[in-house]
Amino acid sequence: MKQKIWLPAALLLVAALLTACSDEVKIDEHGEIEVPVEKLTFLDTRVSASSSAYDVNVVEQLQQELDVLKGEENYGVEEPLAVINPFGTNTTGLYLHFQAEDSGTLEYTVSAEGTADFTRAAKDANTDAAIAEYQLIGLVPGKENTVSVTYINEEGMEGDKYSFKVAAPETTSGYPITMEQTAASGNTELADGLFVLMGINNYDGYTFLFDNDGTLRAEIISEDYRMDRMAAFEDSMVFTTTDQKLARMDPLGKITDTYELNGYVMHHDFVINDDGLVLTLVSDSSKDTVEDMVMSIDLNTGEQKLLIDFNELLSGYKQETQPVEMDGKSVWDWIHFNSIDLVGDSVILSARENSTIIKVDDIYTQPTINYLIGIHDVWEGTEGENLRLEKSSEFPSQAGQHSVTYVADDSLPEGQYYLYMYNNNYWWYESRPDYDGAVIRETSQTFEANGEDRSKFTKYLVDENTRSYDLVQEFDVPYSSIVSNAQLIGDSIVVNSGMAKTLEEYSAEGDLLAQFNYEASTFSYRVFKHRFDDYWFE
Repeated sequence: MKQKIWLPAALLLVAALLTACSDEVKIDEHGEIEVPVEKLTFLDTRVSASSSAYDVNVVEQLQQELDVLKGEENYGVEEPLAVINPFGTNTTGLYLHFQAEDSGTLEYTVSAEGTADFTRAAKDANTDAAIAEYQLIGLVPGKENTVSVTYINEEGMEGDKYSFKVAAPETTSGYPITMEQTAASGNTELADGLFVLMGINNYDGYTFLFDNDGTLRAEIISEDYRMDRMAAFEDSMVFTTTDQKLARMDPLGKITDTYELNGYVMHHDFVINDDGLVLTLVSDSSKDTVEDMVMSIDLNTGEQKLLIDFNELLSGYKQETQPVEMDGKSVWDWIHFNSIDLVGDSVILSARENSTIIKVDDIYTQPTINYLIGIHDVWEGTEGENLRLEKSSEFPSQAGQHSVTYVADDSLPEGQYYLYMYNNNYWWYESRPDYDGAVIRETSQTFEANGEDRSKFTKYLVDENTRSYDLVQEFDVPYSSIVSNAQLIGDSIVVNSGMAKTLEEYSAEGDLLAQFNYEASTFSYRVFKHRFDDYWFE
């Protein structure tokens, strides 16, 4: 049996070469093949240290080197080519390549001292049934990992089984490989998936994937900006890698496309429609206002188009606001959009500055504001005055909300749906210092994280037929004045309280299932849970 593990030294990760011959392979107590750890040695440098995983020329060079290795011999199921992080995007991603007589499923388990086993069925990234290519996710950084593999043929019969050991590289970022779990229900399983920690202060350019036990299973390296979101499209994941660049990454970790913005700066969020149009929140770098536009980027053609300019849609309201001094310069942050969700040809936006949710229709042709959800006095005397939805019952409005998300429900009549959000419960109306209208009661004006104030998970039922909305669910979560998000996944609600540096998973009814503390200097921007089905996993 021969096993190769290779990595360009340019990416500053450890590489190992297994050269065990068949008579040196040992059989464990279960009769499975085991590669002896003493056969691990180091490889020489292959690519210069100035390489970038997001430089198309470097990516092509890495692909050529990988192709050379793939062509050296006919690798089989029991003798695969194994490469750690061949494209420089995932510190401990383990690439496997072999030729198969028929298609099948590769199940694997990663075991490392002091951590729970990590078991998945890997997704074959190669459409050719005779060639298998995978990126195995789950190696624990800085530890000796045992990878146990079972290949199941298309008839469902277990075939080859073997295991080998890999001394996984340390994290490039130096981020801790465990999160501290500070609460657990003890009797309820968490939703399947990996927690994706984005935008952690002092770790720009890194995104961390943790399992349900709080163990780091992947470290995604981007450039100098946080990921705002990681969204699936066709056979790739799309994410921000700078504030002026999107990237597409295939399941093997290869950057297949990048999209640089022309004159615009992205911020906070984006969404992708079925045709491959990314709709992203942007600022025009040539103007004196910020965070007040939506543009599209076509993933198929690269075409870019400004779709919505709120300087035009809400020009009357904008005149009620004024710039503020920030870091010695004037910034006109008059609306501050921080999330976007797509509903057909409409978008639902969260405006943090005035604590308002805005729905815009006909975004591709003639953008028109459908409604506003928020405190009424904010829009008095402006073009938004007649666009406000009415409350169906008495409850405090949301304040400084993030991650407003649309949920359709077939049991509801046409024109009704749910919106849920991370309700920061923070009121700070900086762009209108002379505002003397009503304010949201029971909110905090304290910026710093603390144990006294509370943010909330908030869910509304919206009825466009009656132009109304009602509060249908709300519960307290750790307080975070800014950033943060909430996400429904399966029967769970995942909540990231960014300023509190805590991650929680709740039941659908709002009962706490688990809480984790993570490291950050000030906050983390978002935490999502993703299953990565049909991408890394079957």
